[in-house]
Amino acid sequence: MGRLILILAALAIGGPAEAERLPMAAFTPPAGAHAPARPFEGRLILTFGPRPQGVKVLRDDDPPPDPDPRLAWPALALNVMDDGGRLIVEVPPGGGSKSWDWSAGPGRVWAAAGGDVAVLPVALREANANCVHNGLLRLTLSATGVANAQLRIGAETCLYAKFDAWAAPRVEFIAGAPADRDLRVARDRELRANQAPVQPLVALAARYPGVNLAALARASGDDQAVYGMVADGVNYAGPCPTRFGVDPFCEGRLLPSYSLAKTLVGGLGLMRLERERPGTSRRSVANLVPDCQAPYPWAEVTALDLLDMTTGRYGSDAYEADEDASDMAAFFASETRAEKLAYACGHYPRRTAPGGTWVYHTTDSYLLGEALRGAAGADPYDAVLRPIWRDLGLSPALDETRRTLDAARQPLTGWGLFLRPDDAARLGLFLSPTNRARQDELFDPKLMDEALQRSDAGARRFAAAALRPRCLGAKHRRPDRLRAAGLDAVPVRLRRDLHRPVPQWRGLLCIWRRGSLRLGPRRRRRQRRESPVS
Repeated sequence: MGRLILILAALAIGGPAEAERLPMAAFTPPAGAHAPARPFEGRLILTFGPRPQGVKVLRDDDPPPDPDPRLAWPALALNVMDDGGRLIVEVPPGGGSKSWDWSAGPGRVWAAAGGDVAVLPVALREANANCVHNGLLRLTLSATGVANAQLRIGAETCLYAKFDAWAAPRVEFIAGAPADRDLRVARDRELRANQAPVQPLVALAARYPGVNLAALARASGDDQAVYGMVADGVNYAGPCPTRFGVDPFCEGRLLPSYSLAKTLVGGLGLMRLERERPGTSRRSVANLVPDCQAPYPWAEVTALDLLDMTTGRYGSDAYEADEDASDMAAFFASETRAEKLAYACGHYPRRTAPGGTWVYHTTDSYLLGEALRGAAGADPYDAVLRPIWRDLGLSPALDETRRTLDAARQPLTGWGLFLRPDDAARLGLFLSPTNRARQDELFDPKLMDEALQRSDAGARRFAAAALRPRCLGAKHRRPDRLRAAGLDAVPVRLRRDLHRPVPQWRGLLCIWRRGSLRLGPRRRRRQRRESPVS
C-alpha cells in the first residue's frame, strides 16, 4: 500500500456546528452523479478526540456516570475500495472500546465541484450488545487525499438509548488499494448480481391493488428502522427514516437480531449438524457441554430441548418472566465464556422433565451454541454457519457475530447477529416453500419440516414458533392491521396451548423497529427485543 498520509484538523470546515447543520441532501448523491476520474482507495483512520462535537440525548434509561465513557468514541478504521464509484469497505477486526465498536456498509463516491464527495453508511454499536446507532459519514476529497470528514447519527435500534450526534473527526488517509481488493470487489459484484430485485414499496400497490400501503405502514408500528415486503421474488422496500431525513443508503443499514439470531445461528446450526451427523439433536447437553455435567441436572436434556426452550429448567413458567428478570442482567453483562457457562448451566433449577414446558430463555440459546461447538469439535460459527451464509450469498455483515470477549471467543448464539436489508430478504426467500429441495440439501429435512410447520409434529411443537423465520409471519402481534392492509390471516398453532392468526404465504413482511431492542449490560425492564417483527 502506498504511503501518502494526510492528517487533518477536526475543524477543517465550519467546526462542530457544520456537521450538525448538514442536511440529508449533503449525504445524497445528486441525480446524474458519476464516478470521479481518480479512484478513491486506501485506508482511513478517523479519531474523534475526547468526545464527538455534539450529542443530543433523546432518551437514556440509565443514569450516566461522570465522566460518561459512552461519550468517548473509539477510532474508526476503514479499508476503502472503489469499483466505478461504488465504495466497498472493510472494518478491520480488533478495533472498538469497552463501550462501542464500529461497522460500515457500501457507499458511493462522485465527482463534485469543489472536491469529489464520498459517503458511507456507518453504525456505532454498543459493545457486547445489540444496540445500533446508524449514521452517515461524508468525506470531501482533494487532490492529495481527504479534505474533511463529517459524520452524523440520527437513528437507532434500541429504545433505551436514543441520541443524535455529529462530529468532524480528525482524518488519517493512506492511499493505495488493499491487498485483497480484487477478492472483495468480486464478492460484492456477485452479491449484487444475485440479490433480489428491489422496487419502492409504493410499487407494491400497483402490482397488488388490494394492498393498502397506509395500513401496512401502520402495521409496522412507530420507530421502525426499515420495513418492506418480498412478493413474487421482488423486494418492495420502504424508506429508511432518520431524524434528519430519509437515508439514501438504506441498503447499507445495519440491523441487529435477537429472536432471529436464535433461529439462524442456533436453529439452522443444529439442523445443519443433524444433516451431517445424524443424532446430534438427541445428544445430551451434559455430553456436549462438559461444564453442564454434575452437579448440574443436564444429563436428560438434549440439544433439541435447548433449541425448543423446553429444558424443564426455569425459575418461573410465566410468560418471559425469567427473560425479563433483573438477575438476567448479570448474564448479559458477563464478558467471559466461563461466566456465561456458570450462569446458563447453574442458574435455573429443574422444575419438570424436559420436552414439555416452554420457557423463553436466551441462556438456552447460548448453551445451544456451546453444544454446537461440542458436536462440531470446532468453532460453530466459523465451521458451520459462515459456510452456509456464503453459500446463500449473504453480505459480509454476517461474516462475524458477537462473541464472548475473552480468548475463547464463544459465539453468543442468542443475539449479536447483524444483517443488511437484502440479507433479510434473501433468508426469507430461501426459507420459503419454493426452496424445499435446497433446504433439504443443507439441513435435516425432518427438523426443517417441523420448524416450518410442514409436518404434524411441527404443528404440535413450539419449535414451529421458535424456528419459523420472523420475516415469514410467525409472530405478528397486530393481524388486524395486516388484514386492513389487504393481507389474509389464518389460524396456525404456534404453541401447545395457543393459536394466533398469522399472514398466509402471500408475501414476506420484514420490519425492524428502531426502538425495538433492549439488550446489553444496561438493560432494565422489558422492551421489545426482537428486531424483526412480521
